[in-house]
Amino acid sequence: MSEPGQPKPEEPLGALIPVLGLCGFASTLTMRLIDPLVPTLALELGQSVHQIAFLVTAFAGCYALGQPFLGPVADSVGKLRSIATCLAALCVLSALAAFATNYWMLLVLRAAGGIAAGGVIPAAMAAIGDRAPMAERQIMLGRFLVIMIIGQMAGASFSGVVADHIGWRAVLGTAALLAGGGALLVRLVLKPRPIAERPPLSLAGATGRYRTVFANPRSKILYAIVLLEGALIFGLPPFVAAILHERSGVGSSEAGLAIGAMGLGGLVYGLSTRVLVQRVGPAQMMRLGGLAVALGDFAFMVVAPWWSAIGIFLLIGFGFFLIHGTLQAQATELAPTARGSAVALFACFFFMGHATGPLAMGALLQGLGTHGALAVVGIGIGLLGLLAPKLLPPLGSRS
Repeated sequence: MSEPGQPKPEEPLGALIPVLGLCGFASTLTMRLIDPLVPTLALELGQSVHQIAFLVTAFAGCYALGQPFLGPVADSVGKLRSIATCLAALCVLSALAAFATNYWMLLVLRAAGGIAAGGVIPAAMAAIGDRAPMAERQIMLGRFLVIMIIGQMAGASFSGVVADHIGWRAVLGTAALLAGGGALLVRLVLKPRPIAERPPLSLAGATGRYRTVFANPRSKILYAIVLLEGALIFGLPPFVAAILHERSGVGSSEAGLAIGAMGLGGLVYGLSTRVLVQRVGPAQMMRLGGLAVALGDFAFMVVAPWWSAIGIFLLIGFGFFLIHGTLQAQATELAPTARGSAVALFACFFFMGHATGPLAMGALLQGLGTHGALAVVGIGIGLLGLLAPKLLPPLGSRS
């Protein structure tokens, strides 16, 4: 007999990982669309690069702020229903953004899209946590990431290429179609668990579930670490296109390929998760991940042909997922009876970092220049990777 909140080992996963992976694909593709388009949108909308970069902050910030509300909703109405509804909303908002006539309209629609996108991946991770036993969970989440990360790769690479040849509006229109298709797929293919306990949605119930999450002393440490991780790693991508243009005169297509390589690094992680978990161990994975990202940041300081950035961001992406994959597996076990809320808070803090990162990076770039800013974030993420296993030893793993 299973403990309360623990998945039953005989529960079949079936199509869960492929379908939820495709939902994550749609969400991450929408999330990463703007990064390679920053110089293009700045020119077309008559705004500065830093103002256009704020579109990334608005999306990620609203993604984060929506989590405390979306987590209890997913726990109460069902995670699959919540995912389908959020994808449908994302479809509509992305379609409207494709017809935006000015910066402020696009800003509002991207911010609202961030809230909708926020209801997809955390709920999908929690749904996997409901069904996969802890011994297999990081491996199953790695498989989920393989599909989801292709969306991240496609989001940046596809965005830059299509924008150069067809226009940025076609990019957003395509994202709308993918989100709508994901919503339909969830409703047609996946079935809710008939034995799932779904407490009624109420303020008292939501507050109680969050109290349950924070009753675990590991929660505060984990959320602080993932906040810093998001800021240190995702402050850079919105400025990559401008840096590469200044160095090499290249456009959105080349910048998109470079940023998209982060997803390729994540794909390498996803395909090798089982080997990494079993032979390297989660604690050492975090240390190596911090070192890999730091090396990538320092390598990007070197003025070199634009295509060298592809290898650099592949290394950064692989390092990021070495850290993040371990942290998100731990997030699914903070509060097994309130897993949707626990994972939603994990996403909330991560995307708070994701949102503030570009603002901090912009200030560093203005104050210290490109080399100084990259040195600061490189040292920061390297130290975080070294300290994280000491502050938060992975459950049941070797150090």
